[in-house]
Amino acid sequence: MPCIKPPQPEDVRELREESFIRGGKGKLRVVIESGNERLETVISGSLKSVEEVAGMLGVEAENDRIEAIVDGVKILMQRGKLEMEFENGDKMRIEKA
Repeated sequence: MPCIKPPQPEDVRELREESFIRGGKGKLRVVIESGNERLETVISGSLKSVEEVAGMLGVEAENDRIEAIVDGVKILMQRGKLEMEFENGDKMRIEKA
């Protein structure tokens, strides 16, 4: 049974304020990898700034870049690109399309 399910359009449009993604203009490529499965999609929106994300996570941004582990999730972010690696090995990447 695949563990990756395609996004539901209504969920993508109703992003919450605490999301790393800001609704509006622009296109983002979202890639999720779980084991040998891969899901790639493009959504409308843009990433929040490195400073905004650092504030949300409670970490410091150095040289307009974040490298941190928060609640067991390894987070790497620089302008226009966010990568997360979870404890179970799943990965998510969000970048400008």
